[in-house]
Parts: sequence; structure tokens; C-alpha cells
Amino acid sequence: MAPGLKRVYDFGPFHLDPEERVLLREGRPVPLTPKVFETLAILLENSGRLIEKEELKKKLWPETFVEDGNLTFNISVLRKALGDDRQNGNRYIDS
Repeated sequence: MAPGLKRVYDFGPFHLDPEERVLLREGRPVPLTPKVFETLAILLENSGRLIEKEELKKKLWPETFVEDGNLTFNISVLRKALGDDRQNGNRYIDS
């Protein structure tokens, strides 16, 4: 990315600004915990490629051992915030 350009992500009704640490849905803030926000930012940065759970855990919790349940919980909270569910399908996060 060229110097001075700000990276933002727009998908569906959402707008994520990693620098401001804000996720908006149709202009309204979506509250996320810091780790859930980081999870979404990492997924968006790597959009279009499969991220193995071990790689994702290392990016989220460097130099710390965490159980898979921590990542599973973050993904679950994130899916709920994005409206991904079994009825609507996983529009934003593929498993």
C-alpha cells in the first residue's frame, strides 16, 4: 500500500477501519471486544485465502498458549455480530 493511504474494508453493509478500531454496520457502530475485532481484521487482511486455526491463534495470541475454545468463542461472537448463522448461511466467515 502506498504511504499515506489508509486501509479500510467494506463488505456487505459493514465498514471496518482497523486504524480507528471501529466496525460500522450501515453507519452504526458494532461493539466488539478487542480480540474479536482483531480476529475480524486478520480475516479481512487475508481475505480470499484459507487461514489455518493455528496460524490465526499465533497472530491473535503471539507467544501465548491458548486453547482452541478461545478461538472458537471469538469466531462465534464475530458471526453473531455479523449476522452469520445457520439460517442465513455463513456469508462472511467460511469454516
